[in-house]
Amino acid sequence: MSNRTGERVRYWRIRRGLDRTTFASRVERSPSWVKAIENGQRELTRLPLLERVAQALGVTVQALTDPVEAERATRTPDAAEIAAITGALEHYEVILGAPVNALEHPQPADLAKRVNFLDEAFLASRFSSIGRDLPKLLIEAQRAAKGQPGIDSIRVLVKVYRIASSTLLKLGADQTAWLAADRGMVAAQATDDLYTLARATRAVSRAMTNLGRTEAALDALLAMAARMQPEVATSTLEVAAMYGMVLLAAEIAAAKYGDAHTALAMHNEASEVAQWRFASGASDKETAFGPTNVDLHRVSALVRLGRPGEAVQHADGIDRAAVALMPRERRGTFGLDLSLAYHQLGRYTEAETVLLAAERIAPEEARCRPGSKSLIADLVNAPSRNPSADLRALARRAGVQA
Repeated sequence: MSNRTGERVRYWRIRRGLDRTTFASRVERSPSWVKAIENGQRELTRLPLLERVAQALGVTVQALTDPVEAERATRTPDAAEIAAITGALEHYEVILGAPVNALEHPQPADLAKRVNFLDEAFLASRFSSIGRDLPKLLIEAQRAAKGQPGIDSIRVLVKVYRIASSTLLKLGADQTAWLAADRGMVAAQATDDLYTLARATRAVSRAMTNLGRTEAALDALLAMAARMQPEVATSTLEVAAMYGMVLLAAEIAAAKYGDAHTALAMHNEASEVAQWRFASGASDKETAFGPTNVDLHRVSALVRLGRPGEAVQHADGIDRAAVALMPRERRGTFGLDLSLAYHQLGRYTEAETVLLAAERIAPEEARCRPGSKSLIADLVNAPSRNPSADLRALARRAGVQA
């Protein structure tokens, strides 16, 4: 066994939140044995023991022994962490207000800092960080909202539900994503806070869209936009940005529904808000709403409307310097949308080039999302061409058969 295998054992033990004593008990060995394995002082060569270690860590043997699989596994929340997020949503005793020690009620300000850290991780497409920290934060945010009800704790709770839902959607866990988003909607309805309700509506509508409930999702977004529209002229930039994001979500939902007219109307309204409230071209820090994000969403909508030529044309007109200022999640998603447009046009070489560039920007976006994996597989198996070595390597990193 190379020392890299021992390092991987240590990585996964820490990622699972296990101390050496607990982990040693699970594999029926001593803590000193675990330490020796992790430090490379002992070898882990017997397959039965490797399998026991892997099972205790909730990973495959290949994630400990194969360099390519090991790298891929570290880049995304895995089944165990998705299960942990689901488990956190199952703590109904927290929602029902089960008695706990007063010290177990985290302060909303402290929770807000931790939730903001996860939000930044999401915008940077660091989904593995989210998968590790989100389950505990979900429970604590639910507990805080129950123990210290108020707008601050509700805002934090709705935000953490949104992060959970968005992350689960990225990973293809659509049903659980809907559950998280619906919880956020219920929490938001307990307030008169327009911003919080809009955030929850956007999250639940995106989950519904992924589940094929596109018409209902669009109806919800249009209703939320109509409720917000009279307030925008005098609202804070924060509310204006969230209004814009509701419009962009409605544009994408309309495009998926095949309603090009509504999609264009939502784009035009969002563009007006962006130019009016964010005239300098800057974007809102938390939502990334602004003129550039409006343009990126238009490319996405055109791809979903089956108009790839227009999508490429629109993308060509976007200022790349402005795109470079967007969060990695936005830039990576833009690359995936543009690659898909080229693929739909049969321009496979350009699709591959853009996809590989997207991976360099946001590796977890390009490797982990179900849509990304499908695109990689389609490009690898595209007719009348041999995929490049770089594309085959990406397929291996994404766990796609090439």
